[in-house]
Amino acid sequence: MSRYEIPQMVYDDLATFKKNHADFLAGKLDELTFKTMRVPFGVYEQREANTFMVRIKLAGGIVTPKQLLTLADLAQKYAHEAIHITTRGGAQLHYVKIEDIIAIIETLHSIDLSGRGGGGNTVRNIMADPLAGTAPDEVFDVSPYALTLTSKMLEQKDSFALPRKFKITFSGSEADRGYATIHDVGFIAKIQDGVKGFKLFTAGGMGAKSRLGTKLRDFVPDTEVFLYSQAIKQVFDKYGNRKNKHAARLRFLFEDLGLEEFNKLLEVELEAVKAKGDWELPITEIERTVGDTTHEPFSVPENIKKWWNRYVYAQKQAGFYGCKVPVHLGDIHFENARALANALLPYGEDVMRFTGDQNLYIRNLTGPQMASLHDILQAFSKDVAKPTLFGDMVACTGAATCQLGIARPRGAVDAIQKRLNKLIDERDYDALQGFKIHLSGCPNSCGKHLIGDLGFFGKVQRNEGYSYPAYNVVAGSRTSGDGSVYAQKAGDVAAFHVPAFVEEVLDTWLKHVKAYKSFADWIDDGGLAIITEISKKYVDIPSFKEDKNPYFDYDAVELFSLKGRGTGECSAGMYDLIEADKKALKEALEKEEKNFELIRLLSARMLLVTRGEDARDKEAVLKAFKQHFIETTLLNAYFGTMLEGDADEKSIELAEEVIKLYETMDHTLKFAKEKELAAAAATEAKPVASAHFKDLSGVACPMNFVKTKMELSKIGSGEVLEILLDDGAPIDNVPKSVASEGHTVEATTKEGNGWRVRIVKK
Repeated sequence: MSRYEIPQMVYDDLATFKKNHADFLAGKLDELTFKTMRVPFGVYEQREANTFMVRIKLAGGIVTPKQLLTLADLAQKYAHEAIHITTRGGAQLHYVKIEDIIAIIETLHSIDLSGRGGGGNTVRNIMADPLAGTAPDEVFDVSPYALTLTSKMLEQKDSFALPRKFKITFSGSEADRGYATIHDVGFIAKIQDGVKGFKLFTAGGMGAKSRLGTKLRDFVPDTEVFLYSQAIKQVFDKYGNRKNKHAARLRFLFEDLGLEEFNKLLEVELEAVKAKGDWELPITEIERTVGDTTHEPFSVPENIKKWWNRYVYAQKQAGFYGCKVPVHLGDIHFENARALANALLPYGEDVMRFTGDQNLYIRNLTGPQMASLHDILQAFSKDVAKPTLFGDMVACTGAATCQLGIARPRGAVDAIQKRLNKLIDERDYDALQGFKIHLSGCPNSCGKHLIGDLGFFGKVQRNEGYSYPAYNVVAGSRTSGDGSVYAQKAGDVAAFHVPAFVEEVLDTWLKHVKAYKSFADWIDDGGLAIITEISKKYVDIPSFKEDKNPYFDYDAVELFSLKGRGTGECSAGMYDLIEADKKALKEALEKEEKNFELIRLLSARMLLVTRGEDARDKEAVLKAFKQHFIETTLLNAYFGTMLEGDADEKSIELAEEVIKLYETMDHTLKFAKEKELAAAAATEAKPVASAHFKDLSGVACPMNFVKTKMELSKIGSGEVLEILLDDGAPIDNVPKSVASEGHTVEATTKEGNGWRVRIVKK
């Protein structure tokens, strides 16, 4: 098996998405609501208006030749002719028209690939060591675990509505080439007492407040990979901060809880997953086509020796070879993809992997088979004929397409390469084998600058009132199962000077490279101070009058500015809807000529999603607002009078009051007033003989939990609420979530196709 399995649930979700897509194109569904639906399918809007990107999951970076052929067809037909390799070893198609995304997704499903979970607050593409199954130092092949866990996670409803994105990876050895030590959940292969298993890390990640993962278990049997992944995910789902997306990743929750409390919560969820059953991960080994290695000992032809020595390696299987293929900026033209796929078709399915450094590996070929690819690969990418340094430059898309981007790192890579290319015959860049340069357009680490030998992340600087692009510089990362280290701050440079700065750093490192085991060793031994001094020469730029060039970013035709920079789409969800309405409301309030109808509508709609309502038309919005905010006394009855008839200047008061109410809401969706009302109700509550009742059958997670909380807020302490829930995720999740808030779940009883749950309010 070289593919993950797409469960029926994903096909059902696509059917719903198709309807939403049609409604959106027909103008029946607003843009923001549609965004919350398309992003979890891996469909993002690019910075250029009305252009979209489709992200595709490739578990462990695995892509078969047949799949690559289809991706090439899609790139030619829909996506500016290129397949882009992501920094999670997945694939992206850029500049797609919104009208074409359903056709693309359906084609992907036909070749056992999906974008479900490719974006938003979901379980993202599961990575693996790019050399898995071939590396001489690996404990065992981790590829099957990435594939099987992907299939399993796609089956779970709660994989698609998390507080924030959730990343999992596997490494085959302590070299940690899969970066297990910096993921939300990371596994490093290990054998203990003859049993296959993993060292387990959690709560690592890059970006705002980067954090190295904590070793959670020294050994977890391989059969428990799903058990632990799901249980950690459930802790995250229950207790993660859904209100503040800037503090929503698992590492923030882990820091808040501490290891001891995190483990307590994890034990509860481990038992819950076990109680549900079906948690042991069945592993199917990957089938490989075995080539003929009985020929005469292979001798590398003289004319391809330079390439062979740079990029080809001997696998752990005698007589077989793997080859790294540098892909310039991760972009593969469809014609090159097609040529390579056709060349690899005779050798089976397990012959290629995309990698997190935006390159690819060819594998499981005999010496003659690998040598036969030389000419095809020379045409594949301009980096193939150069030292590995050129292909080991990673850059996110940056401001060229990303709405969060500040700088344009892809253009910076081209500029660096152009400068180094002029020196290629004078410098021994082959001595820098394995040296990595990583660039991100902003602090969000999509270019993984913290794990580069030399890293950059974009920022804006000003000179004489003019803005210009610049980068923070970091240097000296290490990755290891025994202790990874992020790159350290090493100065700042103007984007315009980055190529010259890189040249000088490399020249300096070349003088020391033979004396140190690694670049990080040199950094720790005084190299950091040297680089910091070098950077000081490249901070300042000339005045605008003297030279305008530094005020333009690479490949930009306009002066640098943050124009077009907007809200990122990665965390599209409930709070995006609230914040979008809040922003629109504030803009409406600031206008000289007030549109009172719009102000009233936005005020009433802004917080409805917290009550499980998704009303969009004016009549339904006002009705739902009255029900959930006036009749519950969250807002004074005075504001209810503003919902009748035509809107007037009183709508401004309503808006101000709604914004104030939102500011009192905590990350569990409770307003301060609700807590006061609940406390008062608890004081006055008297036991009642009958239970309150709410039918929540047909209501999906997490809305069923939100509605349950709403019902509980209406009753006093000690009173009983009975709810009806559907089988599956609702009955699995809602009672546990209710119990986690201190209420007592007295009974769960099967009733028809669903469940009746009896809850005593705390």
